[in-house]
Amino acid sequence: MSDSGTKGLVLRVDAKVCHVDVDGQRVTLPLRGRLFEERGSAKNPVAVGDRVLLGTDGEGATAIDEVLPRTSKLARRAKGDEDREQVLAANVSVVLIVAALAEPPLQPLLIDRILASCARQDLRVAIALTKLDRDKRSTADAWVGLYRGLGYEVFPTSIQPGSETPDTLAALARLLHENVTVLTGLSGVGKSSLINHLIPGTELRIGSMNRIRQGKHTTTHTELIPLPGGGHVLDTPGIRNFTLFGVSPHELTFWFREFIEPARSCAFNDCTHRHEPGCAVLEAVAAGTIHESRYASFCAVFDELADVRDW
Repeated sequence: MSDSGTKGLVLRVDAKVCHVDVDGQRVTLPLRGRLFEERGSAKNPVAVGDRVLLGTDGEGATAIDEVLPRTSKLARRAKGDEDREQVLAANVSVVLIVAALAEPPLQPLLIDRILASCARQDLRVAIALTKLDRDKRSTADAWVGLYRGLGYEVFPTSIQPGSETPDTLAALARLLHENVTVLTGLSGVGKSSLINHLIPGTELRIGSMNRIRQGKHTTTHTELIPLPGGGHVLDTPGIRNFTLFGVSPHELTFWFREFIEPARSCAFNDCTHRHEPGCAVLEAVAAGTIHESRYASFCAVFDELADVRDW
């Protein structure tokens, strides 16, 4: 007879088993079949960071019986299935978007998609801009100014010897040690290299840009890593697409924070902020109080959501 009182923390999810921390011991356990039957719209019934109840026998834990309620989640629409949600990480306190200033070039649309998702989930989010030493076009100040101006924490960093940014790196290390942080961003932006530099002894695997160009991820799975000195990080495989799940295009305005106030003055309550007369958002874009890149991201995400289903 099983005892469902034993609890565990999911460290990693493989195809058929989960790696779970049970009282400081790492064990691999299967999932009860009913978890798939009860998953609702979720693609994956269990995610890294989940707290779970375990079935046990006389020799220890036997399987994951139940997923305990989550305090937070970072999720997107499952690739190839608009009716399913893929949870990338559960029970995190900070989402750290890692974006390179060069090699690969910064993609504001990806950043803005993740920011919108975090706003909807009421998740604290920060941005680490890596490879400051390779910013030959001197774009860093503009991007830092844009996102700090919107109230986001931004950490422009370099770990290149001779070009290091010690104060910024120290502030970022404090953030990681004080939180459960999920790192997300394109392949090749330096997520694993950054963690290895900030937390000596972590020794995450890193790869070359040639590997990234060939479509291969250095990090192949999400794993929850306890940090010496406190805190946890979840290092994730590089993502190319991040589509919001279960969001109406007309609620998107609320997840682009600088759109909220001008939208109150639009002539129409159902304004799409694309072409309507008397649109205060379009006026703000023309006046420069809403940045053109943010407006372009809004339009791209709006169209993407409108294509999902007939709202």
